[in-house]
Amino acid sequence: MSRLCKTLYVYVLGMALSASIPLAPAWSDAGHSDAPKDQQEMLQQMKEMHGGHAHGHDFQAMEKMSPEEMERVMALMMDVGLALPPMDSHRGRQTFLNKGCVVCHSVNGVGGAVGPSLNAADMPQPMSAFDFTARMWRGAPAMAQMQEDLLGEVIDLSGQDLADLVAFAHDRTEQSELKSKDIPAQFRSLITE
Repeated sequence: MSRLCKTLYVYVLGMALSASIPLAPAWSDAGHSDAPKDQQEMLQQMKEMHGGHAHGHDFQAMEKMSPEEMERVMALMMDVGLALPPMDSHRGRQTFLNKGCVVCHSVNGVGGAVGPSLNAADMPQPMSAFDFTARMWRGAPAMAQMQEDLLGEVIDLSGQDLADLVAFAHDRTEQSELKSKDIPAQFRSLITE
């Protein structure tokens, strides 16, 4: 099989698989700099999730790809929206604090009471990034107005920021690390309880 055919085959296979991998690791948009060191980890996750399907998948074709070929295929999947950015709850906690989400939302009693709390204990399980984002979308007009009123501008969130916030909103362990003393000084006076 030619290299082009093999790459195209793996791309199509990747498209089919990524549609059903809820949190598959992928690359961020910023030059794909968050690529995992070991591509085999993602392949192993895909095998575990899809290995039992009656129709089967040809993971051997992916195993034969060089790391560069795998990176190109995964970067393409990310660029066309077929894979989610990697979700990092620690970065999500930092985003929650530094972007000002904490002014209106609380986590375990830390933060404002204007918007709904984001306690992981209250979040639906299993986690769905799409459901979480849909909830944000429904509240977007009110959130944007509150951000203008309280912060002077609408918070600018990238896709990576949103993925990290979703992870943080569902991670009880990471949420337990959030303390009132961590709230940036510029936001403390804005918090209403």
